Amino acid sequence: MSLLGWCQWLEQTPLATAISESVWLFPIIEGSHILALPLSVGMILMFDLRLIGLAFQGGSASRLMRDVVRWSKFGFAVMFITGALLFIAHASQAYENVFFRTKLVFILLLGINAVVFQIVFYPRMAQWEAGGRTPLGARVCGGLSLIVWIGVIICGRTMAYQL
Repeated sequence: MSLLGWCQWLEQTPLATAISESVWLFPIIEGSHILALPLSVGMILMFDLRLIGLAFQGGSASRLMRDVVRWSKFGFAVMFITGALLFIAHASQAYENVFFRTKLVFILLLGINAVVFQIVFYPRMAQWEAGGRTPLGARVCGGLSLIVWIGVIICGRTMAYQL
């Protein structure tokens, strides 16, 4: 079965039918997806702004990271679950949508960027905080995250008007 065939099958499942035909279910799922955005992406963007030196310079990056990560994880879980449910309801349309595909590529890039930050810079965060200067690589990770998350949001909102 091709990927498009799988998407067509997926949107014919009882769950997909229930979501797409419900007067309330789809809007609740979509609204929850959008309302989780500040908890997930908003928290990450706060940390990114700290990394690149545009905000929150008065406090430590490690403390800010610790404070925002728990909210970000919760928001990301809500966004992931609701995003999957929205995809199920319109899988074949999403499959054919260039904004959806671009959004997935951006999310993959963000995952790679986060792994690089966690492996290379996070273990030495206490050292570079004591030195008072965020390393260039950590600033690049923050800037890249900021830019690509904006791209994810733009693709997500644009995609909604294409389905």
